[in-house]
Amino acid sequence: NAVKQIEQMLVRDELYRTEISQKITITDKEIKTALQRSSNELKVYFLFARTKELADSLYSLIRKGKLLESFSFTQESRNDCSGPDSAIARWGDVDERMENVIYTLKQKETSKPFQLDDGWYIAKVMKRTTTIVAGEREQIVQRQKVETRLRQRKEFSRMSDFMSSALRSTTTDINSRLFKSTIIHLWNIAQQQHPVRTDSTMFFIDKTVITLLHESMGDSLHFPFVTFPHTVWSVETALEKIVGTNLATANPTLNKIRIDVEQRLRDLIDQEYLTQIGYTRGLNQSSSVRKDLKVWRDSYLSQIVKNKIGDTITVSQNEIEELRREFSNDTSLIFDNNKAIARTKEIKTIGTIDRIIGSVANSTEITFYEQNFKDVHVSSTPSMIFRILGFGGRMPAVPFVIPQLGWINYWQNKDIKFP
Repeated sequence: NAVKQIEQMLVRDELYRTEISQKITITDKEIKTALQRSSNELKVYFLFARTKELADSLYSLIRKGKLLESFSFTQESRNDCSGPDSAIARWGDVDERMENVIYTLKQKETSKPFQLDDGWYIAKVMKRTTTIVAGEREQIVQRQKVETRLRQRKEFSRMSDFMSSALRSTTTDINSRLFKSTIIHLWNIAQQQHPVRTDSTMFFIDKTVITLLHESMGDSLHFPFVTFPHTVWSVETALEKIVGTNLATANPTLNKIRIDVEQRLRDLIDQEYLTQIGYTRGLNQSSSVRKDLKVWRDSYLSQIVKNKIGDTITVSQNEIEELRREFSNDTSLIFDNNKAIARTKEIKTIGTIDRIIGSVANSTEITFYEQNFKDVHVSSTPSMIFRILGFGGRMPAVPFVIPQLGWINYWQNKDIKFP
C-alpha cells in the first residue's frame, strides 16, 4: 500500500512533466523584454473601480485634465471606487496583466482602465528607477532568475488551462452531513488544544487529531465520505490525506477551519482525478516512474526484511546486564526493564543484519565510485529534502534510510578502500 501511494504521486508528477513543463518554451524575445523590465523599478499610483462603467467615468475626468493623484473618495463610496494608492512595482512580483500595462508607460503617463480579478484599475507611473547589471556573473544570475520566473508563469497558466479542461466533466459526491460533523469535531479539538487563541496560534490537523477524532466520532470515521466514479474515501482516509499536506489553520475559528479543510479537500480531489488520468495514459509504466519507484520499493523491501530479522531476535538476561554495564550513564536502562530489553534487542538486531550483509557482500561485486562520493556534500545536520510535485503536493526526495555501515567489518574484500 505504501509503494502504491508513492507510485500515485510519481504518476501525477509525470503527468505534469509531460503535459505542462515539457510543453513550455521561452523565446529570446520574451527573455529580452523581461530583462529590460527587471532592471526597472516603478513607483506607481493607481485608482480602483468596481465596474468598467465607473472606471471609464474616472478616466474621462483624467482625459479632461484631472490628475490621477488628485482624486479622493468619500468613505461611503470606497467599496465602488478607491485611491489613489501607491506601490513599488518590481518585475516578477506584480500581476502579469498589470505589468504589461505599467511597463509600457512613460514616467508621469497614465494608463487606460484595465481589468484584474477584483475589478478595474487605472495606473500612473510616478517614478522609474533603472539598475544597471554590470558584471558578467551578475548578468548570468539575473538571466537565470528571469527565465525561472517566466517558466513559472507559463507553467501556472498552462496548468490552469489543462486542469480546467481535464476536470470539467468530473463529478464527485461529498457527504455534507459528515463534512459538517467533522468540522464541528475539529473545532472542538482546536478549542481544547488552544483555549486562548491569537494571531500566532496554529491548529494543525495531524495524526494526534485523528486519534482524538476516533474517540469523539467513533465508527463515523469509517463511513463513506467522498465518492468518486472509481473509488470511495472514508472520513478517515480523507483526513489522512489532509494530514499528509501539513494543513494548519492560523488563529482558528469554526469558519476558518471549514474554509481551510474544504479548500484542501478540493485540491486533493483534483489530484485524485489527475492521478487517474496519468494511469489511463499508462504513465505508471514510463521509464522515469519505474526508475524512481524502484528506489522506494527496494527501501520498503529492505525494511521488511530487517523487521523480519528483528522478529527472530531474542535476548538473555546476561545480555541485558551487559548492556546496562556498557551504558551505565543511562539510568533509564536500569529502572525501565522494557526499555533495556528493547535497546538490547535493537543492538543485537543491527549486529545480526551487519553479519548477513557482510556475507552477501563477500559473494557480490561491489564498485565504489570515489568521485561521486567526493561530489556529494553531506552535512552532519539532520535534514529532510522534499520533492515538489506537479499539480501540488510534495513527497520526500528519497527514502529515509538509517545508516548501517557495520557490515564492512565482516567484508573480506579489503582491496576497495572506503574513506
